[in-house]
Amino acid sequence: MKRRSVLLLAASLAGSRSFAKEAAYPDRTVRLVVPYPPGGSADLVGRMVAEKMSLSMGQPVIVDNRGGASGAIGSDFVARAPADGYTLLMALSDTHAINPAVMSHLPYDAVRDFARISLLATQPMLLVVGQHMGANTLAEFVAAAKRKPGSVTFASNGKGGLQHLSMELFGRSAGIEMLHVPYKGTAPALTDVMGGQVDSVMISLQGAGGNLGAGGLKAIAAASEKRLAVAPTIPTFAESGYPQIIVWQWYGLMAPRGTPEAVIELVNKHARAAMATQDVASRLRAAGTEPGSSSPEAFRQFQLAELQKWSRVAKSVGVRLD
Repeated sequence: MKRRSVLLLAASLAGSRSFAKEAAYPDRTVRLVVPYPPGGSADLVGRMVAEKMSLSMGQPVIVDNRGGASGAIGSDFVARAPADGYTLLMALSDTHAINPAVMSHLPYDAVRDFARISLLATQPMLLVVGQHMGANTLAEFVAAAKRKPGSVTFASNGKGGLQHLSMELFGRSAGIEMLHVPYKGTAPALTDVMGGQVDSVMISLQGAGGNLGAGGLKAIAAASEKRLAVAPTIPTFAESGYPQIIVWQWYGLMAPRGTPEAVIELVNKHARAAMATQDVASRLRAAGTEPGSSSPEAFRQFQLAELQKWSRVAKSVGVRLD
């Protein structure tokens, strides 16, 4: 009985220390891993939320850029980190929906190895064509592709990425056959669309930069539920009869599996407050990105739906990157 009492007391003390540790969170610097190099859209969103969370949490939230392998290196680093809330991940559609759909040997499990915290923002993709192409509407684009199957070309920043799979999704929905021309990055892909070597590309407004209009590119459809506030003249795919074409780059906060629920809830609270601030919202919307937030469970369901969608597309196309 005496030994049992000692064990119960020890367990109680351990539980009290764990509770106290969680209650004190955060008492030191929090690291937010962005699994891509500085300067991109993921880095932009990450630095915005880190800045606001630093102020509200009372501890520095620093951005740690760990690029490589399409985001897999940084994601795996967080998956293996201590589950204490001091290492967080800027997760993207690429790292947690696209990569699992096309890569058989990812070092992490995109569902099992992470705890969802909150969705942060979505960035709709646009179907952009070169000025050399006669199509000014989505209907004209589809008609051109149907007249001569395989003659209309589309660029991407690489096989098996969001730009590639989103065009494959559209092609199957519209019943058209297009020729994929992969590049090693978005910049050379855009250059050849503007130069007339390739007809089209699916890209975000931020990715297109100042190349729309006089820059040599025409945006003919937005893969969003409604027109972008910053570009209201661009019709949606739904307006042209393709409501299923909702394609976005999304950004969210995750933590290693096993992170205490109390910590997840606290980070969720601060992340949601950060995304609701006026300066963050206005800066993101100016780049064609819609700020948002969610509960951990809603983010989990959102990720699962995205993973299922892109897994179906990758399977139908036969894309595997092994």
